[in-house]
Amino acid sequence: MADARPTAPVPEAGAAASILGPAQEALNAGRVSECYRLIAPLLSSPPPDGKDRSHLAYLQLACALYHTGDLEAARQLNTTLATRHWRAMRYRLSLRLRDFQTAKRLRRDPDVTARERDDFRTTAGLYLLWARRYRQGFPLYAARHNAILFPRTVPARLSHAPLPADQKEDEDTIILEQGLGDVLFHLAHIRAEGRHEKSRFVGLRKYGSLIARYFPHAQFTAHDDLTEDMDRPRAHLAADFIGRNFARTGKVGPGTTFDRPLRHRGEPPVWGICWRGGSGQNRREERHIPLRMFLDLLPRDRRFLALQFDMTPEERAILLNDGRAMIPLSDLTRDPVNTIDMIRPLAGVISVDSANWHMAGLAEIPLLAIMNPTAHWFWGPDAKAESAYPSATTLPKPELRADRVQDWLDETAEGWQLRPPAPRLGARKVAERPVFVLGLPRSATSMTTRVLHAHGLWLGDTVPGNPENPQGYFESRALRDGIVKPLLSEMGVDPFGVRHLPAHDIAPPCPDLAARIAAALRAERYDASRPWGFKDPKLTLIWRLFDKAYPDALWVIVTRPREQVIASLCRTSFMARHSTSPEYWVPFCNAYEHRLAQLRGSGARVMDVDSAALSGGDLAQIAPVLTAAGLTFDAELTRRMIDRADLQRAYPRE
Repeated sequence: MADARPTAPVPEAGAAASILGPAQEALNAGRVSECYRLIAPLLSSPPPDGKDRSHLAYLQLACALYHTGDLEAARQLNTTLATRHWRAMRYRLSLRLRDFQTAKRLRRDPDVTARERDDFRTTAGLYLLWARRYRQGFPLYAARHNAILFPRTVPARLSHAPLPADQKEDEDTIILEQGLGDVLFHLAHIRAEGRHEKSRFVGLRKYGSLIARYFPHAQFTAHDDLTEDMDRPRAHLAADFIGRNFARTGKVGPGTTFDRPLRHRGEPPVWGICWRGGSGQNRREERHIPLRMFLDLLPRDRRFLALQFDMTPEERAILLNDGRAMIPLSDLTRDPVNTIDMIRPLAGVISVDSANWHMAGLAEIPLLAIMNPTAHWFWGPDAKAESAYPSATTLPKPELRADRVQDWLDETAEGWQLRPPAPRLGARKVAERPVFVLGLPRSATSMTTRVLHAHGLWLGDTVPGNPENPQGYFESRALRDGIVKPLLSEMGVDPFGVRHLPAHDIAPPCPDLAARIAAALRAERYDASRPWGFKDPKLTLIWRLFDKAYPDALWVIVTRPREQVIASLCRTSFMARHSTSPEYWVPFCNAYEHRLAQLRGSGARVMDVDSAALSGGDLAQIAPVLTAAGLTFDAELTRRMIDRADLQRAYPRE
């Protein structure tokens, strides 16, 4: 009986170009299997145009380079093609397919250029490193400074200097090459030598924070800040320090770390997750687990932080709808130090091969390394992340199951509990000791802040009064509308803090929050000469974020009898639109008060003000707050600010 399997449709004449373009785009983005799926019909019926056939052959060989498609057909094509075509890429493919005869033929082509020869050397070096023949591989790998298929590593305004065997002969300039994970690995090796603490590093601008943190006495220059008048100083490539360290220690791992783990008091353990590798070739399916499948591996009673720097809108929506997951509130691509600081408090990281492995390993954070079949040479003869980072536990991708993940989570949760809580640090600068006023909405936070402001607390431009609050809200426009509401929106909850509240036990990290606030204050000309403050009842919902940004802040919790708060909520237009029933507001008040109780027990500097007692003339409610805020208490001024008639104008219905 004839084989009834369906065959790929034969494309019509002239259709090749419409296929090859999208296929090239898919390949460039790392979607190798998609590229092959697109070109597969053309392979059985090649296009008549010679240029299209050439493009098709290139894509077929490129897919094979990533172990995708008919590898035997690609091998035959590679063998028969003239050596003038794509020599660098085909040489790499020849070694991967162990076709050494074709590799030799390509290498001996008389038209091979000097750059191509360096590319051949680099490829051979990588091949030997993958084969764990390190002593032969590292010298060849050092030719990558001039290779074709390697990212351009030496800026035109610098001159490459091979790394000598004797570190006493080193130059003082080092080029940070390749991606974030590699750069971290290279820096760890450089730090382990202890020779370049005061050297100059050159690299992508975002790497400047790494040098500032881990080489505080060194200099950093971004690539695009190199000037024309420089005399092309000689510079080493950072990755070459791995080879020299190996010659000294016999190990590929750096043998050093950068940071220590943290644990924040009063928060549950959280694990980082990353389900897709980085850019380019690392995004192929080998380093990719679809998010829904990844989430299916995770138990329902744990909390997870997404560390995927390039998550799609669909993935973001999936995570926001999953009660276990959080999304960072800072850009993971902007500052690697911020990402490291997100990782340090985690109980562990579960990730495919990505920069997260290096950030976790160099901070001694437990790492469940989901190892792909084509392992990077960093990970040793047995493809074990432990060979570089002792905190890692390698799990080959075919062995990834929910029970294995659960066992590792249980183990790392115990280790996380043993970490001492991070100490609460004091601040010397007045700008780092703000006064935050919060409480239930309609609890007279505005009146309390009015008193503080009258005594000199800087607030910036504040929200003006309206019929609900004629004297004004004393609430920074810039911080409320530019910081607080956007944070709540990013968390997928109600930016007005009513209908949908964020979790009460944990908040997604926002390590650059203090920098964002400082920028907003500078824009309003705050000169840091006196204390500043911010009042917003919604701080109750995100106090953990502000507490991490300002661990020495003064928190002023304003309280008011529950029945008065609820009566005001039912009358005030912008709250009553949700409900005019007191019963609606009972659980709302409970939710806010629970979070305020957590703040009181957090170890932060917290002071309570009973607004009913204050409005009745009890100045003992506010005097110690003013002193703690660094302001001078004035009894007569305070009385004017809480005068009964003035209070009635401020709260005419109460």
